[in-house]
Amino acid sequence: MGVGIQAHEPKHQGQEEREAAEGDGADTAALAALYLYGDVLESVVDRVPAADLAATAGVSREWLRAVRSALRRRPRRLPWLVVHLHGRRRRTTAAYDPHSGAWLTVQAPRHATPSHVRLVRGARGDRVCALSLSGLDVAGDPLGTSACVAMKAPSVWRVDPVFAAVGDRVVALGGACQLALAEGEDAAAVEVHESGSWIACDPMPAALRESAAATWLSVAATDQRVYLADRATGWASWFDPSKRRWGPTRRLAPDASVSTWGVAPGRAGAGAERLVLFGAKRQGEGPASRVVIQTWEVDGDGLDLSPGVVHDAMPREMSERLFPRDEDEEDDEEMSPSIGVRGSATGGYVYNAAELANGAVLYELREGKDGSAVERWEWVPCAPAVRAEPLGRAILACSPVGLDELSRGLPPLSSRRAYTDAS
Repeated sequence: MGVGIQAHEPKHQGQEEREAAEGDGADTAALAALYLYGDVLESVVDRVPAADLAATAGVSREWLRAVRSALRRRPRRLPWLVVHLHGRRRRTTAAYDPHSGAWLTVQAPRHATPSHVRLVRGARGDRVCALSLSGLDVAGDPLGTSACVAMKAPSVWRVDPVFAAVGDRVVALGGACQLALAEGEDAAAVEVHESGSWIACDPMPAALRESAAATWLSVAATDQRVYLADRATGWASWFDPSKRRWGPTRRLAPDASVSTWGVAPGRAGAGAERLVLFGAKRQGEGPASRVVIQTWEVDGDGLDLSPGVVHDAMPREMSERLFPRDEDEEDDEEMSPSIGVRGSATGGYVYNAAELANGAVLYELREGKDGSAVERWEWVPCAPAVRAEPLGRAILACSPVGLDELSRGLPPLSSRRAYTDAS
């Protein structure tokens, strides 16, 4: 079976040829040769950057149906890296397409959120949000181009909370303002937004109370739970908002020399949920010192290392680009490396949390249970917008990006700018 594509207006050379062939009584084979079908169409779609597909899909309804059908049969696995940058004068959004290896600028929405935006982590993609005393406005799509979803503000006033979308529920964890706490309220308070209201739940576990804020926690959200890990100590736990209960608390520290930790959703599949644990450490002394970034796979239920899984490390040339050594820096002044992780069940991005301009590294998770969790690594250059605004506040997100979001967020084809950087 094949999918035929026809363009209606204006008439192109291909359409004129088809009409001429039909008028001359050409046989079916000659007419079919002017159409794109099945595997041929999918092969074409597989090679076209997503931004160009979004423009192509607007040619006609037939094109739109054909492109969507091809993408459903051969979906693009990897999520995009989205940077929401708040500079001195304006807000800019840039999105990295891992399929084409290009950065795209996104038109600022009319309802641009203020500079105090935060991030909602979710299994189906991260969203920016704006928190105020009166409410919580969550972007309707990963690029922030569609109307926001408005809800009430959490009952406890929070200045640096973790927000996560788990299924159809939104969870607010920690980050409460100490000065605004009422009697009996807790800085590690947890609330679940369900059926239009916030429901108070048990606070964060004792091992996470000293780091109960988004700044100090690494977060991974799945369709069932939100996982939290202390970036400095490796203490971790998970929260199930549907059952409103916490899981076990474990210290994820397979390497005592690691100075900073990060977690992301693990490989998708049947059975228990899995996480990927990232750890960064300095190895060696003096001029030979370098940063090593390792990965481990963790069982989501018990928070134990997955048995039988080969644990590996980011290629040395990539970790050295994320954390280049400053030759003028004294050995005793070397800073501990700090990594950030944004990911999904198919892959994600690791970056230098202190120097976003250094770029990022894409990782792709292996399908299946055998071998290491990470199948490949790929260098991602810094977004041009971040280089142009080195003092701007950047929020990094990770999410699948579809044709609908691209068609809303990209400027007209004649003025579009796509950035590529092989450095």
